[in-house]
Amino acid sequence: MGAYHSNTMVITMRNVFKDKMFLGIFLLGLLLRIFWVTLFPTYPYTDFMWYHVKGVEISQGQGFLNGVYPNYEGVVGKPTAFRPIGYPATLAMVYFFTGDSFLAGKFLNVFLACLSMMLLYIIARKFFSRKISLVSLLLLSLSPLAIIYTGILGSETLFMTLLLLCAYFLLIQRSPIKTGLVVGYMALVRPIGIYFLAAILLFIFLEKNIDWMRKIKQALVIFLVALVVTSPWIIRNYIVFGSPVFSTNGGYVIFVNNNPYATGSWSDPYKYPDSPFLKYRYDTWFDELGMHKEGKELALNWISENPGGFLKLGVKRMIHSYWSKLDDIMWGFTTDMNQWHPFTSRAIRIQKFLFKPFNSLVWMAVFVIMIRGIKGKVHSFDLFMLITFLYFNFMIFVLEGNSRYLFPLFPFYSIWVVWILSKFPRREYWKKLMEEK
Repeated sequence: MGAYHSNTMVITMRNVFKDKMFLGIFLLGLLLRIFWVTLFPTYPYTDFMWYHVKGVEISQGQGFLNGVYPNYEGVVGKPTAFRPIGYPATLAMVYFFTGDSFLAGKFLNVFLACLSMMLLYIIARKFFSRKISLVSLLLLSLSPLAIIYTGILGSETLFMTLLLLCAYFLLIQRSPIKTGLVVGYMALVRPIGIYFLAAILLFIFLEKNIDWMRKIKQALVIFLVALVVTSPWIIRNYIVFGSPVFSTNGGYVIFVNNNPYATGSWSDPYKYPDSPFLKYRYDTWFDELGMHKEGKELALNWISENPGGFLKLGVKRMIHSYWSKLDDIMWGFTTDMNQWHPFTSRAIRIQKFLFKPFNSLVWMAVFVIMIRGIKGKVHSFDLFMLITFLYFNFMIFVLEGNSRYLFPLFPFYSIWVVWILSKFPRREYWKKLMEEK
């Protein structure tokens, strides 16, 4: 497989624990996450409080209801589609048995993190050497950011696990049905998941050594299964809002990040001069569909009238996400409403210290893989990750600069980083790369 190690032994969920090195790293990662969620009382704030409250309300049979900052308590008779129902519904299944429990949601994250560690190793072991697989696992296991995210009641940990599952079912098990189920679930967890379906279909049609009839069948099965998973949500929204909207958050997000006052990262649209959103806001709820429609229209108009400004913001968003605003670790240090632990500023400095070189290596790996692609040397893992990388970064370029949105990619980025580091001492590899036609 050229630059990759071809593993003839199939590593599965059942036999992965036979590798003692894997088991030691896995248990270390598990213990660190258990210690974190039990010893540090991270308090869910802003988006994370929204997820928690909606999960509790669904578990209590109140429905999926509209509510506003800071407590987000739902208003009866005012349904919401501001975000898809996937993560709140997942929390609700846990809360149904545990009650209103922050800790239960955090232990769900611990379970998901363990599944992610297993999947990372299995995927890496398929395409890389055992050494690269173990070091990649070690990065995920010991990452302060990954450990601290288990204490955050956000959709990122679940989405990361689903992205790994998607890769596992698509690249290793080659199961279109399971891939479609996971992609549909991803769409219900984060709105950008619905468009990831297009990325998966593109991967199928670009992958080598598969006949076109098989490609068409796989793409059709994945599309139809994902449609079956997401259609009840779309039908519900059509009945409730009179529009088959997937998420009413879309217009809000694109406007916040594409207007004369946009900064390249999140800003409060209600504080803009003559904010168009103020008329949609009430004491206990907001007109999310009206905000979605007007926000989308205003943003698209601004982009069409200011293409240069849009491109400059896009570049700024990328810089924020990979370099200048590496601060999403802060959400693990909230101790109450709008209160942070004194260690927060130091945690942010640690994140920047670790992730600036890490992200630089990610981009170096992308550059090398693109060269390989130009020379026709791209394999299935290359292709999947390159399409996934371009997809996520396109969303950041258009929508919002936020390092938090890159967190689901961390396991894959870890593999890339370890792989590119393994090539540094091999002068013959770089010589061959540049000479290959």
